[in-house]
Amino acid sequence: MEEAKKRLNILIVEDDDVTRKLLVIEFKRRGHNVFEYSDAASAMRDIEREKPEIDGAVIDLMNMGYGGNVGDYLRKFIEYKETIIVYYSALTDKQFNTKILNYPNTYFIHKLPGSLKKVVEKIEEKAL
Repeated sequence: MEEAKKRLNILIVEDDDVTRKLLVIEFKRRGHNVFEYSDAASAMRDIEREKPEIDGAVIDLMNMGYGGNVGDYLRKFIEYKETIIVYYSALTDKQFNTKILNYPNTYFIHKLPGSLKKVVEKIEEKAL
């Protein structure tokens, strides 16, 4: 008998409505729970208040001026030390401070056609 896949809790912080909705649809299609935000400030406020379990996070670096700060913010809490963070951005790795990638379980995927699937697969690969 095949073992059931773990249901992950995924945080998505993406200000582009189409990209965010596509990520939500794909993660839900695969059976995961999703917390979705269009702006980093709301995401950080809710995390501070509710401290939800988060297995993986997809964060747009250019989100309303906060961008990568959501990843830094998560790293401040011991309960998110193991959270997989994927920065998903149209920026190239030469256009942002790559020091944010120096933490364990932290990755960057460039937004290109077809890359959305890579984001989902990266989180599942690392979290399951």
